[in-house]
Amino acid sequence: MIKRGEGGITLIELVVVMAIVAIMGVCLAPAIGEWLDNFRIRQAARDIASNLQFAKMRAISRRLEYRVNFDVANNQYRLWVNDGGWVPDPEGVVLCTPRGVDITSAGFSGGVSRAEFNPDGTASNGTITIDNQQGKTYKVVVYRTGRIKIQ
Repeated sequence: MIKRGEGGITLIELVVVMAIVAIMGVCLAPAIGEWLDNFRIRQAARDIASNLQFAKMRAISRRLEYRVNFDVANNQYRLWVNDGGWVPDPEGVVLCTPRGVDITSAGFSGGVSRAEFNPDGTASNGTITIDNQQGKTYKVVVYRTGRIKIQ
């Protein structure tokens, strides 16, 4: 049999636990924000590398030249195809980097801001650099052989 005052928790105990949880939340909030920023830039680098790989595979499978044009000022890029003239890929859309991630440079062979992929799998060599507001930087490197690497 439970006697009066022996079972359950008191209001004071509940308030103390809630205060501890609130203090922990306040302490962890900056760490969560930093983790989210780092996640966004890593994901943006992976997305760019994946879309470059997609352009390379399309060039090989369709036996046409493909390019990915980078608009550094607007943090955007888009897939183009040379099907008798350079036109936007019908299945492609304008892709943007996530909030807080900027394309700081995109430099390729010939001083252009576009990666070009040939039907034989080769590419124009160059680098796309992205960074975030915390100063974290990633580079997506395209080699002449068509290899794409994140650094």
